[in-house]
Amino acid sequence: MNDYRDFHKLNVFIRVDGFLVNETPLRVGVGREPPLGSAVDIAVYMVNGLPCIPGSSLKGLFRSYLESIASSMGCKVHDPWDEQAIREEARNRNFCPICGIFGNTELASHVRIYDSYPKDGVFHMFQKTGIAIDRVFGSVRPGLGPFIEELISPKTKWTFRMDIINIDLYPEKPTNDDRVKLLKNLFQTLTGIGLNIGARKSVGCGLVRLEEAKWRRYELQDGLLKMVGEGEVK
Repeated sequence: MNDYRDFHKLNVFIRVDGFLVNETPLRVGVGREPPLGSAVDIAVYMVNGLPCIPGSSLKGLFRSYLESIASSMGCKVHDPWDEQAIREEARNRNFCPICGIFGNTELASHVRIYDSYPKDGVFHMFQKTGIAIDRVFGSVRPGLGPFIEELISPKTKWTFRMDIINIDLYPEKPTNDDRVKLLKNLFQTLTGIGLNIGARKSVGCGLVRLEEAKWRRYELQDGLLKMVGEGEVK
């Protein structure tokens, strides 16, 4: 039984801090409607003058990736909005490991993923002209001529922070918790080959890798959270 509704007490709190580095041009955009007065047709999402990778975008990327890994491991995985499957999990007190990490409508998330911003506010943007090709005729799609899009230059460093609640991930030890195995896979992938986020992924944009990442483990002692260990994420 995997009843992950354990928020009535805090067993362990793990914080991961590091930097995401985009190896290729990156754009988390604002859709096809650019901000008023913008000189481009497709703009980068900005917050207070800085480009931003929303924590919700990272969480969606991580969930989607781990859903494919969990399926490969033989775990039963369902659509996050499959209300019937969610109600059945809650009734049987047996949640799938993906919901045990990222939550669903019956279960709070065991992770918090924060918005990412360029380290020290340092970034460079460039503009690129593109065209929309009609897949049937193989030519420029009528009415959708050249457009200008914004992209963040490669090698930009982005802040990264993730909190993990009541999942005993670090320090590493033998475990039967599939959530631990999945999160280890996620961090190994992020620090190794990386994952793609944002627009234009099919042409290689948005490849990000995690660098200089450290974990810190906190436990409750005398009513206070105290750091009891730290190490490198790898």
